[in-house]
Amino acid sequence: MYVIISGMNNITINLAKKLIAEGNEITFIDDDKSNSEKIENEIGFVSLLGTSTSKSTLIEAGLERADYFVASNMEDNINFLSIKIAKSLNNDITTVALINKTSNKKYFAGDDFDFALEYDEMISETLNSFISNNFDQLIFTNTDNHTEIRVISVGNDSSLVGKTINDIDLSNETQVIAIISSSGSISHNFSNTLNPLDKILIQSTIVYKKNE
Repeated sequence: MYVIISGMNNITINLAKKLIAEGNEITFIDDDKSNSEKIENEIGFVSLLGTSTSKSTLIEAGLERADYFVASNMEDNINFLSIKIAKSLNNDITTVALINKTSNKKYFAGDDFDFALEYDEMISETLNSFISNNFDQLIFTNTDNHTEIRVISVGNDSSLVGKTINDIDLSNETQVIAIISSSGSISHNFSNTLNPLDKILIQSTIVYKKNE
């Protein structure tokens, strides 16, 4: 999966780190040279100096082959225009827009805007759930009993939505600990159906390869 991100901030940096860890390709677009240098220091050479309201910059970034375009600048007019241009270059791309002022949300409607999130909604875990169907994150490893604790995040388009834990094909070495809803409530009732943005907390036995 290839994701282009316009605008650098803590949200998009954390998102990029997670996506890169999953093996995805990322390119940042930012017109601030110091931001580009910060990205390169933290993540690597994945930045392009320029503005996302420029067709030539978007083309140089590979917009025509990208799967997702995230407009996360601090000015709504830039995010609006960037997405309009991105869709004109690649109508199949999925767009995610940051809305800084609630009063501007009414402008982010129509087919060009797949996901429009207000700033206080746009935490990295929420944004990641829009992009990743089943984001699997390791949070703890117990080397004494050879187990690990993982969190599976259920995305909006995940095949897990509407299913129960019993419907999921988990390995024999995996045990579900709890389900955490998008509101933060914890449930041990595994007969309930899963909803978008739910998280599944699981414990798994580590299976080592023969040469390990």
